[in-house]
Amino acid sequence: MRKEYLPFSPPCISEEEIAEVVDTLRSDWITTGPKVKRFEEEFAAAVDAPAALALSSCTAALHLALVSLGIGPGDAVLTTPMTFCSGVNVIEQVGACPILVDVEPGTLNIDPAKVKEAINNSSAQLNCSYRPKAILPVHLYGHPCEMDSLLEIAQEHGLAVVEDAAHALPANYKGRTIGSHVAPSPIPVMTCFSFYATKNLTTAEGGMLTGSPEAVEEARAWSLHGMNRDAWKRYGAGNSWYYEVTRPGFKYNMTDLQAAIGLHQLVKLHGFRARRAEIARRYSAAFSRFEQFQIPVVRDEVEHAWHLYVLRLNLDRLNISRNQFIEKLGARMIASSVHFIPIHVHPYYRDKYGYLPQDFPVAHREYQRIVSLPLHPRMSDQDVDDVIETVIDIAHKHDVRPTRLRVVPGMRIDPPDAGFPDVNMEKRIDLPAFSATPRIIPSIFRRAFDVTCAALGLALLSPLFVAIATAIRFDDGGPVFFSQPRVGKDLRKFRLLKFRSMVPNSGGMSPLTVPDDSRITRVGRFLRKYKLDELPQLVNVVRGEMQLVGVRPELERYVEIFPNEYEVLLQDRPGITDLATLAFRHEEQMFQAGPLEKQYVSQILPRKLKLSLKYFQARTFFSDLGILFRTVLGLKSPAAH
Repeated sequence: MRKEYLPFSPPCISEEEIAEVVDTLRSDWITTGPKVKRFEEEFAAAVDAPAALALSSCTAALHLALVSLGIGPGDAVLTTPMTFCSGVNVIEQVGACPILVDVEPGTLNIDPAKVKEAINNSSAQLNCSYRPKAILPVHLYGHPCEMDSLLEIAQEHGLAVVEDAAHALPANYKGRTIGSHVAPSPIPVMTCFSFYATKNLTTAEGGMLTGSPEAVEEARAWSLHGMNRDAWKRYGAGNSWYYEVTRPGFKYNMTDLQAAIGLHQLVKLHGFRARRAEIARRYSAAFSRFEQFQIPVVRDEVEHAWHLYVLRLNLDRLNISRNQFIEKLGARMIASSVHFIPIHVHPYYRDKYGYLPQDFPVAHREYQRIVSLPLHPRMSDQDVDDVIETVIDIAHKHDVRPTRLRVVPGMRIDPPDAGFPDVNMEKRIDLPAFSATPRIIPSIFRRAFDVTCAALGLALLSPLFVAIATAIRFDDGGPVFFSQPRVGKDLRKFRLLKFRSMVPNSGGMSPLTVPDDSRITRVGRFLRKYKLDELPQLVNVVRGEMQLVGVRPELERYVEIFPNEYEVLLQDRPGITDLATLAFRHEEQMFQAGPLEKQYVSQILPRKLKLSLKYFQARTFFSDLGILFRTVLGLKSPAAH
């Protein structure tokens, strides 16, 4: 178990932001001034927005959007129950009525079909004469809503659109950046962003409103007491002290201290997003194999911002509740949360509008099984591993029946002893019905053992390394080492190291060889006979890319042919040797006349994978030691007979 608590989503602040804040403190401007103006301009450019207004929060942006659109008493705004309360609160605060619309079961975003129904039925539902004036969609968790459908509905009914993009920076919908949407007609579209401490870009507190220049300038007039000139325009060099109050406005301005942080966060935004996406990909690759979980939906036409990674528990497969699951994560030193408690179950809205939980069945059902896992750029690979292992372990211990892996239907192949018939290349392996969580050797102990052995091996065998390197260079004068991209743990790529055993510049050709292959050098034949060409992989072990015993890392094209099998086997680091490696120690002698690639994919690799899958479930530390000794001593595995 972790010794230190893994926080849910701490800010990623570095020396650049700190230095910029200090520079601001030493300047003449600490409130709204030149850095706010610069931040607005650079942010608008980053999201392809016509104009931007920096504010004190996303809530302020939502409020100003409604106010500047003239929405107030007698009006209604359609929005989602699956959101934070601020977006619905501001509808109430302007005197309008929120019309809640249930969500899609996949993304949990507002359902456009139900929006259309709600517009047609709004008066009957509310028993009043509220006029729908706007749609307020929420790009939940960073996955954009179906904006084309929503904009079409808005155009048809003459509604404004106010996007809640608190989670959606930077996100993309059908090639358009969230914040840059332009309606197909004069319908106003405004987008609201959050820079709260947990967000993908932070200014500690803060927000941004984007839209057309006219809409943004109207909101700007409301943002600072309704004055027509802010402090920068009044007190800057050459500016006038005179101002007029043109509206009963608010105090929603951003300060230069906040903008100083945002300027550097904006530069790092795409790097932050890339790391978030990598963590999300690793989570999904791991959790998709288990029937206790439903991973987030990502549609083809979007680029997800990955503000949150929300895992859904299949509670019929667990004997604990969602709340208990979260408690057990906390007990294992991992933070988690729930996003969100649906609006219609909060007392204020429940009591005022008489909502029942089942009034929005999708939102209520999904709320009871969602868990938000840690997701932030400060997470190390080990942090991600800890979350994955802990989540799977809790699910395994509280499964209502023996855990089975999800298997793609129709996956089958002939038994391993069936010889080498002409097997169809499209066939797959029927995964055996075993527990998805193997008897896991404590990862810290295993890692320490592997690194110690690999480091000792590199030290003790250094004279042999020198001798092999000298022989390779003397043989043909080419490079000593060969490296090749392979697929490793959690389907991540790394470069596998070997002593070069083939003639130079043959790397682009098929890696499969037969005993008399002319590409193998004289020294290479000796190295391959005694598996000495594999020795540099001890460096991969020390780096943490491999372990001593585990399924062999494979080329990406073979992993793509057998994705189900490798997703199981590569839950852990690949290895230098394993049971299948011993059983197929001289696999090049098994090839017959004909295309090598077809024989390997249809006949040899499936047998190796089947053997590896069986060993993966039953392996222990001592069985791994046996594999290791057999490899070193050159003994064949009994499984080969």
